[in-house]
Amino acid sequence: MSLAGRVALVTGASRGIGREIALGYARTGAHVILTARDEARLVAVASEIADASGTSDVVPLDVSDPEAVRQAIDRVVARHGRLDVLCNNAGVSNARGPVAEVSPEAFAGVQAVNLIGLFACCHAALPHMIAAGYGRIVNVSSGTAIMCNPGESAYAASKAAVNALTIAMAKEAQASNVLVNAMSPGSVKTDMNPTSDVPPSEAVPTAVWLAALPDGGPTGRFYRFMQELPMLPEIDLDWKSR
Repeated sequence: MSLAGRVALVTGASRGIGREIALGYARTGAHVILTARDEARLVAVASEIADASGTSDVVPLDVSDPEAVRQAIDRVVARHGRLDVLCNNAGVSNARGPVAEVSPEAFAGVQAVNLIGLFACCHAALPHMIAAGYGRIVNVSSGTAIMCNPGESAYAASKAAVNALTIAMAKEAQASNVLVNAMSPGSVKTDMNPTSDVPPSEAVPTAVWLAALPDGGPTGRFYRFMQELPMLPEIDLDWKSR
């Protein structure tokens, strides 16, 4: 799997899974656009990439600001002439608890990053990819979208919506050679999941594989460790005929 010559943007690249994916993309030849809110951490990741003879740009970005997202992606394309890969990894899980106790404002805050922020990135990137006739979008989802564990309604809802959005975008963009897939990194050790003993680097092979898919590759799918996970079946809208 090679990303040689590709330009890949990773959100939430300053730590955890996003950092590992960014390093993985760089190791396989991509020029990586590192985005997150913490510029100092991004600079540290960029130094790691440079030490391994890779290349990157640091672009501080809050994905919950749609206009900032649009400007950032437009600048990337203006500078590099392309955006081949978008990995939507930025996410939060700071509204844990029963639905009766989580405020609507806290619920909305999770959606603003995990769903609306991801949508904003895709909205800004897709026109460039469609015009170029090439693009790979990797949406970092979660098995929580399917398990829907109690106390995780905000996070589960955001990731279930990401899966639905992935399917819709895949159908819209497939004819333009833009492949859109979701992946679950599994229960890996991050700031959001500190009790796991699985390193976040476990997510890298799947993220690289999806970013390097050949033309005609799978799209609108949900993967974990390169194994396909079940999506909910498509809804039959012809319910009145039953």
